[in-house]
Amino acid sequence: MIGNLRPASDAEIERLLAQPDEITRFLYGGGSVERERVTLGKAWHAIHFGLTGSRLGGDAPLNFLVTEGTPVGTVDVGYGPARVLTSEQVRQLASAMAGIDPDELSHRLEASTLDENSIYPGNWGRNGHDVGTVAETYRDMRALILRLSEAGLGLVLYVN
Repeated sequence: MIGNLRPASDAEIERLLAQPDEITRFLYGGGSVERERVTLGKAWHAIHFGLTGSRLGGDAPLNFLVTEGTPVGTVDVGYGPARVLTSEQVRQLASAMAGIDPDELSHRLEASTLDENSIYPGNWGRNGHDVGTVAETYRDMRALILRLSEAGLGLVLYVN
């Protein structure tokens, strides 16, 4: 399961919610490769845990990787439907994330704690999954969200 984030204007989000069948073309169709996106890889769940202290819950807006956002219909884009955050939701998220730098997130994560809480992909210590990579991925994700907030853009989240 690979987490992905892709910018979208509020107009694009409205169109996708009104016409959910368009989500596949938006994410994977012509020109999609050139569009900006951040691939979270398998780090998405560890980032969620670092932000919320919860395996699957947590408080909004920092729980956005697992539970926030509006599903784009029922179209399965890999592992369920994509979800969208409007520009206002992205502003709220950026405000909450502004005070959590990558070093702080890194200090919240230890391989043994991730394993104890069954954080995907699991077996962090034994399989050599690197918590440092999680912090680097968070750095890229945070930079994207802060840029989108400044630009007045929303976000499409999906797992494939």
